Amino acid sequence: MTTQRSADIISGIFLAAIGAVVMVAAFDIKSVFGERLPPRTLPLTLGAITFFSGILLSLRAYFYKGELLFVEWPDREGWVRNIVTFICLSGYLVLIEVLGITVASLIFSFALTFYLDRRWIRDLCVSIAIAIVIQVVFVRILQLSFPPGFWAH
Repeated sequence: MTTQRSADIISGIFLAAIGAVVMVAAFDIKSVFGERLPPRTLPLTLGAITFFSGILLSLRAYFYKGELLFVEWPDREGWVRNIVTFICLSGYLVLIEVLGITVASLIFSFALTFYLDRRWIRDLCVSIAIAIVIQVVFVRILQLSFPPGFWAH
């Protein structure tokens, strides 16, 4: 058994490390002349948010003075949820190249929320809203470079 405090410190350090790796990798993304925003903008922003969120989580846990809460390892159901989430994320990364960011996000968000929630109408509505926000904000307004999918070729 471990405490919530130590789990948050370790998780925060892990998140900060992932954010740092993403930021370093984002600087290797080459820009094409004439783009409104360079393609490294989104990964750099998400990497920075992840990095600073991890640092804040660790610091908040480190200076926590309240009662210690003990955390159990996930039971069988918890491990299955973690594995399904990992598989969905892996599939999402593969589908982005094939179907494009908007359709891949729709499928990923629906599959994962339906698995976790089992309310298909609400899950579908949330997934459609996510796809619309991604298409409008990131593709249309910010004009970030994402794989368009097989039908755009």
